[in-house]
Amino acid sequence: VVPCGTQLSGFQEAEPERLRTVVARLATGTDVILLDSPAALGSRSAVLPIVLADRVVVVLQPTIPSLSDGLKVQEYATTYGTDVAGVLFNRVTDDETIDRIAAKAGRYFEGKTLATVPESDVVREARRAGEPLLAHAPESTPAAAYREAAATLTVRDQPVDPVADRFRSAVIPDHS
Repeated sequence: VVPCGTQLSGFQEAEPERLRTVVARLATGTDVILLDSPAALGSRSAVLPIVLADRVVVVLQPTIPSLSDGLKVQEYATTYGTDVAGVLFNRVTDDETIDRIAAKAGRYFEGKTLATVPESDVVREARRAGEPLLAHAPESTPAAAYREAAATLTVRDQPVDPVADRFRSAVIPDHS
């Protein structure tokens, strides 16, 4: 897992040109790499994780603004030939709200709902401790929901060339 971080300023200072090299190094001998990306997709560098992925999981909070951000992620994915594996609902507080939002999401998003992760103090505790949730509280309900989502994803062999082509089209301006 390559986390995005909690500060947008850190992402803005990142060197997008290096991301492809870093991902290539991490991919050596690795079956799966999870690249986190910010919800704000205001620049080309912000969409690089989407472009480099062979699939994206659209993570949504059960709010209308989150649906809007998720649609942007899906649009970028479609534009660059990245598949949408499904939707994961995060920070869910009640069944009534999630049922309403999930119904809306089902009309607009590709893929199935992978899991619903409840809002929980244990998630905040893990973040404060600087630990992954699955290490901090492996038996918690949110950890079980993330494992459920992960279990739906299959490892696929993906040729490198199409990813490199998508990367170039997202990062290197077309001078023609």
